[in-house]
Amino acid sequence: MEPLRGGGLVNLSEKSLAKLNENYPDTTPAEFGLRWSASLKNVVTVLSGMSNLKQMKENIATFENFTPMNEQEIKVADEMAKIIQSQGEINCTACKYCTEVCPKGINIPAIFSLYNQYKVTNSPFHLKIYYETLSDSEKANNCIKCNLCNKNCPQNLPIPELLAQVQSEYEKSKVSS
Repeated sequence: MEPLRGGGLVNLSEKSLAKLNENYPDTTPAEFGLRWSASLKNVVTVLSGMSNLKQMKENIATFENFTPMNEQEIKVADEMAKIIQSQGEINCTACKYCTEVCPKGINIPAIFSLYNQYKVTNSPFHLKIYYETLSDSEKANNCIKCNLCNKNCPQNLPIPELLAQVQSEYEKSKVSS
């Protein structure tokens, strides 16, 4: 499940996308990510969510004549993973299981998505602008650290700590703008 990290491996940063295009210009991020997932040892089934017919057709085409990744492709995938990890993104797949139990109604996936965009663009201005589109009740500063969200997170993220990190970055962005 979530072979593309809730779309995170499709919406790549410029550096990651450049690495893919440099090596495989005719391959989409979705195709590359799905092939990587399906090439892992002991993976029998890949369950990928799709939002529209175009995505469904691309996923079907990827697996119609499936070829496992070769060593060179795996090397490129590893290089891309290192780029992604170096950017300090939060590995949230936006499954929303955390929001189902949050007593404060914090929009955790949206906050993490905004933060990830900030890490990719390195623009405090964008973090400030987009964070302020959330209603006050949805923001990270409302977290009471009850840890109910952690119990529901399939990625085992330390959500209250990450929310505090995002809130801190947001506070810095207000000062710098």
